[in-house]
Amino acid sequence: MTHVIKTVNRALHYVAGALIIGVMAFTVYNVLGRSLFGAPLRGTVELTQIAMIGVVFLGLAYAQDKNNHIAVDLLYQRLGRRGQLVLDVFSTVLSMLVLTLVAWRLYDYAAVLDAGGRTTASRDIPLYPFAYLAIVGVLAFILAYATTLIEHLRGTGPDRDTSAGPGGPDGPTDSDLTTRAPL
Repeated sequence: MTHVIKTVNRALHYVAGALIIGVMAFTVYNVLGRSLFGAPLRGTVELTQIAMIGVVFLGLAYAQDKNNHIAVDLLYQRLGRRGQLVLDVFSTVLSMLVLTLVAWRLYDYAAVLDAGGRTTASRDIPLYPFAYLAIVGVLAFILAYATTLIEHLRGTGPDRDTSAGPGGPDGPTDSDLTTRAPL
């Protein structure tokens, strides 16, 4: 089951990457259209804002799978193995609870956007589908945390090397340099 979740998260990560490429493409088109032809792309700012919803929310779960989120380990590094496990489990469960609240509130917000017929200003694109897209990302993030929790409880969770950055005390390897970036 964790393999399926990680595969879905990787697919969502690719969608987020495609959205970044799309933002880049219509930004370039907008600049060239404005500079060369005096005809910019209408609604570039709102298209960028909408795309960023997907970029951010769809990329979170993959970053969790790869253990790429920022962590402050002032206390963590002073704990023993058992204390680190307790802190990992606590922070994972707390994160899952907070994200569940975020998903619930996004669901309510999507309903408000839909009922009110809210759209973007210049292109009249309905906003509620993008709130639902954010919910998909948050639910994937919760499932990524669930797999992390299972891995911690099995003793196979990601280890935090607090002595150095990527690659451990010997520094980054070639694979660290190519695989550590979340997007």
